[in-house]
Amino acid sequence: MKGSADFTLTGPCGIYCGECEAYKAKDDPALLEYMKKALNTDALPCPGCRTVQGKCPAIAGTCETYTCAAEHAVDFCYECKGFPCARLNPAADRAERLPHNIKVFSLCTIQNQGLASLVEKYPEIKQRYFKGKMAIGRGPQL
Repeated sequence: MKGSADFTLTGPCGIYCGECEAYKAKDDPALLEYMKKALNTDALPCPGCRTVQGKCPAIAGTCETYTCAAEHAVDFCYECKGFPCARLNPAADRAERLPHNIKVFSLCTIQNQGLASLVEKYPEIKQRYFKGKMAIGRGPQL
């Protein structure tokens, strides 16, 4: 797992950078230009948070979750004795645009089914999050 492209492109928090527009912009000049304007940075395309040691171009400074995982010597947050912690708590703020609320689900998928399973399922996970309609008792439906 360590050293694989999937590992490199999956943050300690469980977000799969390979599906992020800041990463995908490497293959799409129009998206790259849009993302540079939207994020107000030239630090794109992003190679994934592990490659830049948590210095995500979408935030100022270093990602605190990345730093915390490094300080606790874990590859993924689920390996920490404090999992889940407040950094992974869902929030309504910008939930319609940011994938931050799928972190715990992603981490549990890695823990129970493996990283390859997360990477395979991530497009659907992201689709359910952003486009799904909640059915009480059944979860988000596409």
